Amino acid sequence: MSNLQCGYMHSKDRQRNLFKWILALQALLICSLLVFLGNWQLHRAAEKEQLLLQFTQGELKQNNSAAPIHLFDKIELSGQLLTDHYFFLDNRTWQGQVGYEVIAALKTNQAHVELISLGWLAAPRDRNLLPSLTLPGSLLNVIAYADKPSKSLLLGDDTWTQSWPKRIQQLDVSKISSALNTPVSEWLYRPVSQVIPELTLTWKPVVMPPQRHTGYAVQWYGLATAWLICSAFLARKMFINKESSV
Repeated sequence: MSNLQCGYMHSKDRQRNLFKWILALQALLICSLLVFLGNWQLHRAAEKEQLLLQFTQGELKQNNSAAPIHLFDKIELSGQLLTDHYFFLDNRTWQGQVGYEVIAALKTNQAHVELISLGWLAAPRDRNLLPSLTLPGSLLNVIAYADKPSKSLLLGDDTWTQSWPKRIQQLDVSKISSALNTPVSEWLYRPVSQVIPELTLTWKPVVMPPQRHTGYAVQWYGLATAWLICSAFLARKMFINKESSV
């Protein structure tokens, strides 16, 4: 065998070895990523199960009791809504329709006001107009779940007008307190039953159930297994081709 042929064979061997290392590295990295995603979905499923357990075990408490309030406790509220000062939380959809979540302030015998989510209301076609809504001014007695206000991702500034009601992009408790010129509770209360007939209660304690997260985890693990099998098959095929060429 000439020197040229030997050099050619050594070059092919180096290429095969390099490709084997690349194949092994990509299999390790991609399978590790897929397994990580599967584990993350299982973690999310466990979190959702814990939230649902809290939701089913929430205690019924009086708003003026000394007992501390926990997430998803059912609280008996009694007071009057600030009928001229409420908020339309923007970008809320229900059954494919765009609308608002109506957030009102409830004045109780506490030093602060309570925020209560009254439900969902469809938005007018004209973006410049807000829905027409009249809040009841009589004494309101309601049982509601205690929830924590969550801030949504903003793509721009959340600029509030001076007039009422106000269209807002996220629930900023400190900003709401400044707008109402009074202290505001850290909790957002979600009524167990409908308070105003024209508003729809759409809230659920979890949007995606644990079973769906578990299903996604199985899919990620399945992809990791398939990728590993394909990589092993390709590596075996290369080994057989190398042996046959010797």
